[in-house]
Amino acid sequence: MRSMEERKEVARRFGALVTQLARDKGIAIESGAGGRNELARKLDINVSMVSRALDGDVLPQIWQFAKWAKVLDYPLRNLMVESGVIGAEDWPEEGAPAVPSVTTPQQVLTPDAAADSWQITNPIIRRGLIASIENALAMQADENARSGVDGGAAARG
Repeated sequence: MRSMEERKEVARRFGALVTQLARDKGIAIESGAGGRNELARKLDINVSMVSRALDGDVLPQIWQFAKWAKVLDYPLRNLMVESGVIGAEDWPEEGAPAVPSVTTPQQVLTPDAAADSWQITNPIIRRGLIASIENALAMQADENARSGVDGGAAARG
């Protein structure tokens, strides 16, 4: 588990990266320039959250990373790895070995089992974690369907 300081550093790195990506796309993100409102509209979140993310104060919810990547026209893996949200080893590049839990179905954890294995007992935190996992699984199944990859059923457990 990451320390509070490590989480703050990841938020700062994410903010710096998305700020640069927005500028590279010609989005004027300076306060009052309208770019933050434009991003908020495209991301379907409030401008305060956009500002806090760009300023490196917070990270988006896990389900929002794909939206940021799409809006900024940047690969989701690169966005997450370069900002330090995940390590490069956590999401191998194309052609790298498959994720063991997908290729070995007996090792697949259900969202409940994952919460149990991490000893997440607070009901609110647990519901949030399980919802995030289920959302990630649905997103992966959609991606698998779009790319013709068979493996969504194994990933869903």
